[in-house]
Amino acid sequence: MSWKNIKLIFLREVRDQLRDRRTLFMITILPVLLYPMLGLGVVQMMLTFSEQKRTVVVLNAKELPTDPAFLSEDGIRDEWFPGGADDAKRLRAVVDLPGSADETVPAGTHKARSDAELLKSGRQLHKKLTQYQAAAESEEDPAARAQIRDEISSELNDSGIQVLVMVPDGYAEAIAALQTDSSVSDDESVFVPKLQVLRNSADDKSAVAFGRIRNALNNWEDALRATTFEKAALRPELQHPASLEWIEVARGEEVAANVWSKLFPAMIVIMALTGAFYPAIDLGAGEKERGTMETLLISPARRVELVMGKFMTILLFSIGTALMNLLSMGFTGQHLASAMGAGAVEAVNLEFPSAAALMWLVILLVPLAALFSALCLALATFAKSTKEGQYYLTPLLMVILGLTMFCLNPAIEITPLYSVIPVVNVALLLKGLLLTATQSNDLLMYAIPVLVSSFGYSMLALWWAIDLYNSEGVLFREAEKFDVRLWFSNLTRDKEPVPALPEAVFCFIVILFLQFVAMKYMKPDLVGTDAVVGRRVMQTMVIQQLTMIACPAVFMGILLTTSLRATFRLRMPTLSSMLMGVGLAVLAHPLSVEVSSFVVEYGFLPAPPEEGLARISKLLSSTDLPRWLIITVFAVTPAICEELAFRGFILSGLARGGRLKVAIIVSSLMFGIIHMIPQQAFNAALLGLVLGLLAVHSRSLFPAMAFHFVNNTMATFHGRGGFGIKPDGVFFSETVFSEESRMLRYEMPTLILCGIGMAILIARMISDLRAEQVEKRELELRSFDAPASDANNLAAGI
Repeated sequence: MSWKNIKLIFLREVRDQLRDRRTLFMITILPVLLYPMLGLGVVQMMLTFSEQKRTVVVLNAKELPTDPAFLSEDGIRDEWFPGGADDAKRLRAVVDLPGSADETVPAGTHKARSDAELLKSGRQLHKKLTQYQAAAESEEDPAARAQIRDEISSELNDSGIQVLVMVPDGYAEAIAALQTDSSVSDDESVFVPKLQVLRNSADDKSAVAFGRIRNALNNWEDALRATTFEKAALRPELQHPASLEWIEVARGEEVAANVWSKLFPAMIVIMALTGAFYPAIDLGAGEKERGTMETLLISPARRVELVMGKFMTILLFSIGTALMNLLSMGFTGQHLASAMGAGAVEAVNLEFPSAAALMWLVILLVPLAALFSALCLALATFAKSTKEGQYYLTPLLMVILGLTMFCLNPAIEITPLYSVIPVVNVALLLKGLLLTATQSNDLLMYAIPVLVSSFGYSMLALWWAIDLYNSEGVLFREAEKFDVRLWFSNLTRDKEPVPALPEAVFCFIVILFLQFVAMKYMKPDLVGTDAVVGRRVMQTMVIQQLTMIACPAVFMGILLTTSLRATFRLRMPTLSSMLMGVGLAVLAHPLSVEVSSFVVEYGFLPAPPEEGLARISKLLSSTDLPRWLIITVFAVTPAICEELAFRGFILSGLARGGRLKVAIIVSSLMFGIIHMIPQQAFNAALLGLVLGLLAVHSRSLFPAMAFHFVNNTMATFHGRGGFGIKPDGVFFSETVFSEESRMLRYEMPTLILCGIGMAILIARMISDLRAEQVEKRELELRSFDAPASDANNLAAGI
């Protein structure tokens, strides 16, 4: 690989992108203009909305106490509002006191209604509300109550009233009775009727008005309480007997970090993807549309150099777009906070994060942008046109948005599991580092797995892009026109011995979808531990294996392929391969148990649900169920059904084209995913690697079935009490959860012996496969170099 060629291609692509006005607008002009304009617009709309007057109607105002008075001649007294007269001016208070109703319509009021009209509407609403409350107390027909409630909501929306305050009769008298004990005997209590406030929280105008009137009523209530205590000759301290004091220890920079920790991780993910989105389409599908792809391919540069040059160009624009957006957003937020005054600065501190946090932001941006750049380049290369490229990249954008929303949850923090999940790992680590400097040292331990895994995913995506560039069928394929009838006729007519890659992926999606849908309907059958319910649970498990795992694979094999023997590897195995499958299962079981326990005990994966574990444990240890039935359900059925699907149909489809390594890895990941529970998924994915290698090495499904059967049988006996093995403290030990619950554990000498044995058998299988590949390659070369007659003899195996 020539870095000189890569540099030339990189500079060429950068110059082409910089000549594109759309690219320049997206990465420079848009971030610089978008956030200031958006911020000013939002602030202006908020100010405009908050400055508008909202209408509050007070009925039966004469019944309000006069000490302290809630109302004045101009409406609600200014002193009850946090902002004083400024807040009071934002409310149009209409009261039914004599001489207060104004027949004229004030300028700028909602729906241009006079005080008299508003009071009339308020009384009608009060009458309806009284009917509704009476119906609720008498427990009348719920439909009638719902109808009255709907009428109240509709009339409130049409009345021009945002909040209706209804003062009950005798309210002032009851308050006065509370303020003095002269009219109340020792065994008599004062009943204070409820002052009711009607609002519509679904209406923003009503919600704003309610917030203002609630603050005023709360402040008035505090003053009324103080007056009541004074007149009743009670100690003022009794108003707040708990004597609470709120102490705030957060510094200004910590408050700012809390704000940035919610904004920066989401923005860095979205903007890094957006920055890679458009250049990738232009450098991939755009080259095909412009007809310049052929010119590039006949240049002296190799395909890998072309991909590297384009990848570096997309990476540059992805990083540049993210940084430009973050800087513009940060400076805009600071400027707007300072422009809105001291109150806004105190409420939301937007001081920039520390230099260390910003450094980590840039460091974590690089692998994230590399992953997005490689993925977008690969998808754009596969597309025939820019329109088709957008179709491929839009689902990627939707998935990334979903992962970003997940990371914004305050309850989600980085864990060993999340540190290796793409996109999530970077977002959560950056959120934690920005949140507070005091926790940074604890979080830095996750930096290595986050960076290593992120760069690893980037390399895989880049390898995929290079592989696509080496495929002439991808580079020069025509745009696909989907026709359902033509597609179905091709399925039934143009069959091949083994499934294609899309068919294998579709089979996995069908299995996963059926598993997801069945969770709701299977749950009632998975409750209970007695013999009857236990049998129903096992029947459900067998049905689930047959209908949701085996049937989709078998039906697709019958429908889409011409050779079930080749698709499902139904060849008679050798005795050595069967013994190897059994031996690998015996050696793998102790390692599987201890690795699963390790990842849970040390927090790498969450523990399985305790309820489910207890239920399965009781089911396995039940004496009412015969052992052969338990072995059939937990060992025989999964060994047949799951192997037909994953080492049969799916592995055959993924391995088409000779990519055995990729097929084994991907099929094992799929096998892990369908187990749903993280611990089981991790364990199944590791065992899936061995199962896939065993199936490919033996060219038969039966050794994999034997491995699966023996492994599940051992797990079943392990759950029933541990094979009757007595712990010796050297090779075996025991963990006691309770008198009835014990678990056999394998000590280090046992694990070392099993690990060595597995390593020897796996190394032998890999060596045999490599030797077969070398022999096949030599045969192809001999066939190519030999004369035609000799080549035919070689090809025929003579």
